[in-house]
Amino acid sequence: MSGYKNLAVNTALFAANAVATRLMTFLLVPLYTYYMSAGEYGITDMSLTVISLVTPLATLAVADAAVRFIIEDDSRKSEYAFIGFVVTLLSILIVAMLTPALDLDVFGGLGKHKVFFLFAYSSSAFLQLCSEVARGMGEIKLIPICSGISSMITGVSAFVLIGGCGMTVAGYFISVSVGPLVATCVYLTVGRIGARVLEGMRKVFAKDDIAKQIKELCVPMLRYALPLIPNSLFWWVGTSINRFFITGMIGIAASGLFAAAGKIPELLNTAYSVFLQAWQLSAFQESGKEGLDRFFSSVFRVLQAFISVLCSLISFLAPWVSMLFLQGEFYEAWPMMSVLLIANLMNVFNSFFGTVYTTTMHTSYIMKTTIVGAASCIALTPALIPVLGISGACVASAVSQALVFVVRAIDSRKYIHIEVGWPTLIATLAALAMQSAVAVLQPSCWQLMSGACLVAIIVMQGLGLMRFVRHSGAWRKIGRR
Repeated sequence: MSGYKNLAVNTALFAANAVATRLMTFLLVPLYTYYMSAGEYGITDMSLTVISLVTPLATLAVADAAVRFIIEDDSRKSEYAFIGFVVTLLSILIVAMLTPALDLDVFGGLGKHKVFFLFAYSSSAFLQLCSEVARGMGEIKLIPICSGISSMITGVSAFVLIGGCGMTVAGYFISVSVGPLVATCVYLTVGRIGARVLEGMRKVFAKDDIAKQIKELCVPMLRYALPLIPNSLFWWVGTSINRFFITGMIGIAASGLFAAAGKIPELLNTAYSVFLQAWQLSAFQESGKEGLDRFFSSVFRVLQAFISVLCSLISFLAPWVSMLFLQGEFYEAWPMMSVLLIANLMNVFNSFFGTVYTTTMHTSYIMKTTIVGAASCIALTPALIPVLGISGACVASAVSQALVFVVRAIDSRKYIHIEVGWPTLIATLAALAMQSAVAVLQPSCWQLMSGACLVAIIVMQGLGLMRFVRHSGAWRKIGRR
């Protein structure tokens, strides 16, 4: 199967996976909010936040390394799976030793549920590892199946334990632990990942110098994975720190408006995250093959056209979309949506160029560029808020994300030369900036001006994509990949 067809099939499968997970999450919210108090629901939300932050730190991002190295070296895939299993197991011991810290007030009473929290972390960490190992071993069809099993069991057990037995927080923790645990067992048995792990263990311990073998496996994996850990933390700083500045300089109400305005633009990142899982897998599989530059360029140009037009369309429809999603005083935040759409667009491009470094195993530069973005956001946000108000924070976010994109787009050419199509992209960004400006300032006939920007972007991206296809002959070569 060609690289392009692989990408399309994988995207469809990961989309099914995302639908299964997010649909159940959406359906469970009314259950939680009906049977739990605000404090109890806050504890469950805090547990999700802590687990998401602790997992890459405690596991050393070994799941990300496992999928990359399994694809890179098929002859040692069982050994890489074994190393991932051992590191994840050790992470549970580390988290267990750190659970007394949950008694701190900042965790809002999560310390009363240490054992439940540990079980939730363990099942989540192993499910993540198994899904990445399955991804690396080509068991893509199993991923949405296991995700569906996990979501279904989580949902049923939540309705029984929380709604039927009134167990609230305890019922929540049990349900979010049992679902992933059963899915992990399916991975280990039906997906034969357990057999692979045991095979890897036998291979490692069959060598004369076991310590040397473990070092040969671990060192490259950690060299790849460790830069991804601070990258995730600095990414959080770069995308969330502006809320603290808004709260301190304008007030908590302004921070609420900013958060509300960002909900719809964040859908761009949610949709892209589905594509990203498939794209990473395809990029890893195509690594080292002839025509990698053309493959990356073709996918980026299509992604650029689709996301740019979608961004402009949402910006044009923002006043009407906001009537559905932003109620009461939150509706006044809709003009900021256009600026935040540009920030999210840049974040999508940043993520795409980040795969250049993960594909070529130069992950340290991802961390460096993310730090640049976080630092610029920290500097620009307090400087622009006094001048532009809440919109200043939106502009700071967009500029910092754009800076990271430019740096990555230029530097990544050392490894993979991606034809960005700068004239088309710059003209598109200028049109998006104009569309954002008219949304914020709202001069006479601003809706007509916004619509004109949308039409201009559609025309520019369409012509740019046609020129790229004609000059590169990209799609004529699909069948030969």
